[in-house]
Amino acid sequence: ARSRVSALTDPATPLTRTPRDQTENRIRPNGELTRPFRPTSLPKIPAMPAVVRSAAKPAKASDAAAAATKNPKRTAHMNAPAQPDGYSADDVARHCAKDDAWVIVGDGVYDITEWIPRHPGGSIPLVQYAGRDMTDAFRAYHSPNGKAAKTLNAYRIGDFTGAGSRAGSECESPKDHLATASGDSVGSVASSDAAAPHVAAFRTLVAGLEGEFRTDYRHYYKLFACLAALFAASVWCVVGEGHGVWTHMLGAVLLGMFWQQTMFIGHDAGHGAITHDHAKDFFIGLIVGNLCNGVGITWWTTTHNVHHCACNSLECDPDIQHMPVLSVTPKYFDSVWSLYHQRRMTFDRAARFLVSVQHYSFYPIMAVARFNLYAQSLILLLTSKEIKNKRRALEICVMGLYFTWLGALVSQLPSGERLGFLLLSHAVGGIIHVQICLSHFSRKIFDGRPENNKWVEMQLDGTMDIDCPPWLDWFHGGLQFQTEHHLVPRMPRHKLRRFREEVVKPFCDEHGLKHDCPSFW
Repeated sequence: ARSRVSALTDPATPLTRTPRDQTENRIRPNGELTRPFRPTSLPKIPAMPAVVRSAAKPAKASDAAAAATKNPKRTAHMNAPAQPDGYSADDVARHCAKDDAWVIVGDGVYDITEWIPRHPGGSIPLVQYAGRDMTDAFRAYHSPNGKAAKTLNAYRIGDFTGAGSRAGSECESPKDHLATASGDSVGSVASSDAAAPHVAAFRTLVAGLEGEFRTDYRHYYKLFACLAALFAASVWCVVGEGHGVWTHMLGAVLLGMFWQQTMFIGHDAGHGAITHDHAKDFFIGLIVGNLCNGVGITWWTTTHNVHHCACNSLECDPDIQHMPVLSVTPKYFDSVWSLYHQRRMTFDRAARFLVSVQHYSFYPIMAVARFNLYAQSLILLLTSKEIKNKRRALEICVMGLYFTWLGALVSQLPSGERLGFLLLSHAVGGIIHVQICLSHFSRKIFDGRPENNKWVEMQLDGTMDIDCPPWLDWFHGGLQFQTEHHLVPRMPRHKLRRFREEVVKPFCDEHGLKHDCPSFW
């Protein structure tokens, strides 16, 4: 389908009416939008055609078994029951386990069982959506015409015919992936309510934004120049001749600011929102994450993908699961089972005490939270069976370089100042943890897995923006536009401010949706 999505043009060029097969600009490289967004002018989401297979002679049973072993994609098609009329939401909902997973994307139904353990973004986001409609989650991370869409298309088993009734929609698998230790099942039934009008409007909106996911690299050139100067100043404060304790501590503050700001770039890279090429953005994330911060980019993307796809889910979202030291809702007092951690977060005597003083301990915890990220990154790299050995070795080696340069820098200080330098720098770098918590901890928490057609509501309920003047955007690093970022994660950071004013707020007003944006002050 021909798209009327805007292309990036010279701001000095006057707007003229263009032919239908050409593109127009809506968001310029510097983040400015040339005119208000109009959903009715955008194309529908392009449909993914079903895989066409030519007729063949019947094969022997042994040949079929051998083909299934060699080609797991074909196994998905062969195991799916023939149903030329397509599948309803009830049909899909019955396949909601890790070892039997069907999903809905657009107008198609897909058996992704064999793809789950090989998914580059981790298995958990796919498991969360097993038996459900994951159209919006897929579009949030992938282009409809990219490599991921082509891979998904290989698992297509039929057409989606629409929502069914609630009867018979319960997951029948005895191995439901959210079964708790006590045998309970969490969120095993998908909502079959008819989609609200804003659902189709939002999907049309996202389809129309494909041409806008382009980064103005001048934004990052400036950032890299500033960060290089910040790091150099920190090193100079430490190793400069004749510097005393106060200059050394200033170096700790500058190093903490360097960590905070580079983490924002790692966040952008983890979403593929810099070059929009996952391989290139992984390399950027490896540099700013593993080398500059000691935080594994694979750990970051693994947890963050789950967080986005099930924002503020009691059982699914690891970003709000901080028991026993913090509890964002009294619901955790019931010892909830965590899908991500695969364990019950027991509310025992120690947790009861720690939670009772969390209003005092919150900021001290944030000040040392980076040490936990070091540990979590290494634990994932050393224990996860989903990470390829080459990537595992690469990330561990690069993290080793981080601890090498940090150790060498700290060793230049007098022995009596080293611990204070580490604690102060990590406390300043921990500001980013407070910023992340601001946008989620106070928001609505929901039970179970994400429901069908609830992507927009889930993100609006689970996030909020922080209203601040443009000159403070550098400090917040894009996290002040949390709602826009969660709705459309691939939108480059420097475009989020105008995207909020020209697109998201009018969309929410038009459809009667609440957009929260309290003042930073």
